Amino acid sequence: MRLRERHVVVTGAGQGIGRAIARGVAREGARVTCADIRGAAAEDAARQIVAEGGQALGVAVDVRDLASVEALLAAAERLFGRVHAVFANAGGSYARKPFLELTPADWETDRLLNLDGAFNTGFVFAHHMAAHGGGAIVFTSSQLSEVARPDLVPYCAAKGGVRMLARAMAIDLATHGIRVNCLAPGPTLSERLVARHTPETLAQEVKLIPMGRMGQPDDMVGAAVFLAGDESSWVTGTTIFVDGGYVAW
Repeated sequence: MRLRERHVVVTGAGQGIGRAIARGVAREGARVTCADIRGAAAEDAARQIVAEGGQALGVAVDVRDLASVEALLAAAERLFGRVHAVFANAGGSYARKPFLELTPADWETDRLLNLDGAFNTGFVFAHHMAAHGGGAIVFTSSQLSEVARPDLVPYCAAKGGVRMLARAMAIDLATHGIRVNCLAPGPTLSERLVARHTPETLAQEVKLIPMGRMGQPDDMVGAAVFLAGDESSWVTGTTIFVDGGYVAW
């Protein structure tokens, strides 16, 4: 087990990629704090991990609120001790419209959740890790941090900002033993994505992927375990794209 005796926190763990990562690191021996804005979903993810033989805690968090992230750390540390890795995975795309139809509120919605939420999580856990000898911070970015698609300006900009946040933090935090990287999923069949698409629009999405299929949440687990563990001890400031070749076109 590659993460035995480690404590890993995952935000956005209630469903989709976040839940898959939480379960995946638990299978590798980690104690897992599952966090989500929907507290019941976080607790359900934790119960599933426990039923599968792992150790887990479910906590409600709103990553847009720094105090909420601080409370998450306090709850996680109280039960499982030092945090060795955090996945700042909470995010989403809500302002899906052409640029000339956007409002400042649309911009703020996606920025607060994706970029400010990543900063808040990184800020709180970096201070904790610096005081405890280091750790790993992994931000969930997106293939849309590298290539743009129509009607997604706030999301593309926010996820691009997350990638640069990781790179800049990696430089500042390297001497503290903290590695900072991004995991960038391509189109993945999470509950949210499936609800947003029809069979016809999903078929159009698949045409953008050289490997000819949508991703599954479990496709992210291998890269996530790698970035959380010792195998990536000399990896920082980079982005791993798990996207079926989406950005290779």
